[in-house]
Amino acid sequence: MYGVAWFGVLGPLEVTASGRPVPVAGRSQRELLGVLLLSANRLVPVDTMVESLWLDRPPSSARRQVQNSVGRLRRTLVAGGVPPQTLETRPGGYLLRVSPGELDALSFVQHVEEGRRLAGAERTAEAAARLRAALALWRGTPLADLDSHFAVTHARRLHEERLAVLEECLALELRLGRHHEVAGELSALVEEHPLREGPRALLMTALHRSGRTADALEEYRRTRAAFVAELGLEPGAELRDLERAILTGTLDPPSPEAEPRRVRPRQLLPDIADFTGRDDLADRLETLLRDSHGSTAVMVVAIAGQAGVGKTALAVRLGHRLSDDFPDGQLYVDLRGGGQARPAEPVEVLARFLRALGAHGAEIPQGLEERAEEYRSAVADRRMLVVLDNAVDEAQVRPLVPGTPRCAVLITSRSRLAGLPGARLVELGVLETGQAVDLLARVAGRDRIAAEPEAARELARLCGHLPLALRIAGARLATHPGRPLSELASRLADERHRLDELTYGDLEVRAGLSFSHRRLSAASQRLFHLLGHLYAPEFGSWVCAALLDATPAGAAPLIEELVDAQLLQSAGPARYRLHDLVRLFARESRADDPRPAIARALGGWLALAERAHIAVSGGDFATLHGTAPRWTRALPESPADPLAWYDTERLNLVMAVHQAAAAELDELCWDLVASSYTLFLTRGHNDDWEETLDAALACTRRTGNARGRATMLMGLGLLGAYRQDYAGAATVLEESVRTFREIGERQGLVYALGVAAHVDGMIGRYDHAAALHEEALEAHRASGDLGAEVLLLRSLAQLLVEIGQLERARPHLERALTAGRGGDRRIHAEVLYWLGQLHLAAGEPEQAEPAFKEMLAIAENLADPREEAEARYGLGLVRLRTGALGAAAGLFRQALALNRPLREPLTDGRIRTALGLVHHRYGQFQQAIGYLTEAAGIFDEIGAPLWRARAYRALGDAHAARGDRAAAMAARERALALFADLGAPEAAEMRRDHPV
Repeated sequence: MYGVAWFGVLGPLEVTASGRPVPVAGRSQRELLGVLLLSANRLVPVDTMVESLWLDRPPSSARRQVQNSVGRLRRTLVAGGVPPQTLETRPGGYLLRVSPGELDALSFVQHVEEGRRLAGAERTAEAAARLRAALALWRGTPLADLDSHFAVTHARRLHEERLAVLEECLALELRLGRHHEVAGELSALVEEHPLREGPRALLMTALHRSGRTADALEEYRRTRAAFVAELGLEPGAELRDLERAILTGTLDPPSPEAEPRRVRPRQLLPDIADFTGRDDLADRLETLLRDSHGSTAVMVVAIAGQAGVGKTALAVRLGHRLSDDFPDGQLYVDLRGGGQARPAEPVEVLARFLRALGAHGAEIPQGLEERAEEYRSAVADRRMLVVLDNAVDEAQVRPLVPGTPRCAVLITSRSRLAGLPGARLVELGVLETGQAVDLLARVAGRDRIAAEPEAARELARLCGHLPLALRIAGARLATHPGRPLSELASRLADERHRLDELTYGDLEVRAGLSFSHRRLSAASQRLFHLLGHLYAPEFGSWVCAALLDATPAGAAPLIEELVDAQLLQSAGPARYRLHDLVRLFARESRADDPRPAIARALGGWLALAERAHIAVSGGDFATLHGTAPRWTRALPESPADPLAWYDTERLNLVMAVHQAAAAELDELCWDLVASSYTLFLTRGHNDDWEETLDAALACTRRTGNARGRATMLMGLGLLGAYRQDYAGAATVLEESVRTFREIGERQGLVYALGVAAHVDGMIGRYDHAAALHEEALEAHRASGDLGAEVLLLRSLAQLLVEIGQLERARPHLERALTAGRGGDRRIHAEVLYWLGQLHLAAGEPEQAEPAFKEMLAIAENLADPREEAEARYGLGLVRLRTGALGAAAGLFRQALALNRPLREPLTDGRIRTALGLVHHRYGQFQQAIGYLTEAAGIFDEIGAPLWRARAYRALGDAHAARGDRAAAMAARERALALFADLGAPEAAEMRRDHPV
């Protein structure tokens, strides 16, 4: 069953059949359908179709591809319900047959021809109505989603035809005396096409006939200035004669056919066809305004947002959607709070509104109060929507608010108009990524965006998801159909020129920001400039005080001024952020040196990081610091939960390190890392720790800061040890130890020796590791650094437990347990872990269990996944030792899941070894062999010979239990050789139990 087909080209390509959409997918099908529709009812040669798809570089198979694409297009249309005879194949080409009622472009032509015929017959009102019907067919840019040369060329032709028809229609409506109704539409048309003389002449006429002769003459002066500046020419004779007629009072009056003065103004700007991404908000506001009928006070909705965020587009869309709910009309005014030299005065706006409501010149009072009273009386018994666009502040708006609840007011402003009683305040933010890409597609063409989805998302990001910036980028793409999205993205990627690139015609991101910036006080301008140089994406109010070297009370009003101007965004209680494009503008807004202020802010983060480190560690243990000054004048109190503070400030700490490195503030840079490592480590943020260590190391190398360099190398060694990259750790620790020796830094040397000793132990150099531990311990005891002593005691005890020297290990762990209580809870948890391992190795599982449980409680309290994984692994070993295999397996799997995001291979390998033992005990030998083989590979990769030997020993037992004697023998030989090389006691046990 085929229905009535309808095709649309006066906007994005659209096809329906019986009122249902017919989706036409694929670039070639859509391009060919566009060509056929633009030449409807005429034969389109195949060569024209080839040229539309490939321009001057068609492939050899082009004609065959066109034939195939047309065939697919016909099947798509027929499947959607379009009659098959609509698309005909003719010798040499194709023909798409439609009637005027089936194609909007043909309907447009039909309406225009009839309108012009009626105008020639002096039937002016009918002619204007017919031209309005023609213009109503337009849904946006013709074929906006196609980018072929053919489509773009014909779209420009259609656009010019529409402009000509619009000018004719407006001229007819002026003849009918509708100057009040068309003035707003003419203003928008002039803004869009500033060098077209026709709209300028019509606007001057409308202004003059509305009693605004001064504005009409000012419009001529602006026109002349624009023509001279842009073209080097004077305005044409029509405009010059019109100015003379206005000056002499000889302008022709409206036609005798003019209609009586209307009192139902429709002043809204035209709706935006490509309105995107605000539908949910528009629905909520529409419901709010519609449901205001029963209110006892006038409903006021104030939409606030930064320049270019789409406030006007949302307000205009709402106004059109609510037109039936406010049948007495809509008043609209641009209050010029968005960049014009002089904001609109309320007394002038009231005169305009009164004239639009039917008042004659002599009936309009002179003063503000009298005009406001007359205005409130004029709308008291009407149901009207008043749209106040680009408001400056509350004082400008108050006289324009009606006094009765039958009306509603919709305001847009860059300021939060919190001083308007009863107003519903709405903050409009930028678009989400999907919405931003959709807006690009609507402006530049969907097929074009679909062809480069990654580049489209990158463009959206570089535009900061700001609608104005996205429209500019889309317009630039639309005017260059052959330009890849990636090329424009690469141009925008250069931050130094991004704002220069985001201009098109009279659209410019920088212009709107400049106006908001000019209205700031000098002090707020300085703060704004300094914030632009800050790397931190989101920050507390104390940062503003630090930049200014002020008290919180001194910074607060300046922060509020920036927020009110929509240049600074609230990100939570006493937290703020800058939009990316605003940040770029802020950097170029002043010339004074920002570095001292930035150093103060970074010094504040250093002080706070140091406080958090001390709170988590129980003291400032095992940490070196530099000489960089801390800024503490207006810092907040130390947080009750330092790890929660770190979670909020984590990215800021990373960016602070990078900013200090870029500014070559080397002492500050490396100290920030040294003061934050406990926080990175506790939360398992190893990548952040590595990133900051690398940045600070590069900085200290550039500046020749040996002490800072050695400290960062030690940090990399410690990180390598935690990651079980022992070979890499040994390399950087060797340089760290050597540098500390060269500069005579004893405390740093002892710290580095302690880490090096631990690494030596893990790679099997037990004697050397034990000697280094003892040397470092003696030095630490002499220095009185209790925290570092506990760390070394734990490390030495770990080594001794691993090699089976339990009695030597026991006093070290007991000393560490006693000395560490009340100190660094994370280190105390590690002491408990090795105490539990000592009890297990000594055959004392009942004593091991409370140690692991206490460790688990600490880990859960700290929300430390690393320590929690180790505690659950230890408890699993206790259950395995006591025969509770199900509980053991559960604990091991929990530990494995906790360790997975941490990517710590030693822990992963030990847990897999334990799971292999569980499966062996269950008699599931194949599963046991799988886990143990994986574990052995992990230990081999990271260079952990002792644990590799243990995995092979367990693997040999699993193979033997399965009956594979050869495999068992091979695994046991490997294990024995490794144990023997290490001098481990397990070698003697294996020779006794499994002589080979």
